[in-house]
Amino acid sequence: MRRPGRDRNELVERAKRYLSSAAYGRVEVSAVARAVGVSPSYLTRVFRAAENVSLYRYQLNLRLARAASLLGSSDDLGRLALDLGFSSHSHFSTAFLRWTGATPSDYRALLRLHADAAGGPSEAVVSARQ
Repeated sequence: MRRPGRDRNELVERAKRYLSSAAYGRVEVSAVARAVGVSPSYLTRVFRAAENVSLYRYQLNLRLARAASLLGSSDDLGRLALDLGFSSHSHFSTAFLRWTGATPSDYRALLRLHADAAGGPSEAVVSARQ
């Protein structure tokens, strides 16, 4: 006999793996639901109940975490924003500011400052020397 709670947890884990495998861009809820074999409304309801966050917010957090990890090596914030599925640089900057408390430019400057302080030249310094 299958346990409904376990099935729901497995469903949520499959959805999270699917979202994590989508390296860039925004994935529609319908695509995630199709990939895990349930309706979009059921998936969003079960996901929120299991994670205490909406599927949209979970995916947004993944995209912002990817942005944070790429900012130190990215010189074109507009391109990065579009690559991560944001509609514009402004939309990305607003979401990032809410998520971290810093603008993408300020966050990148801090990353590069820490890289310089750690003894190694930041990528910006290396590319400027070439």
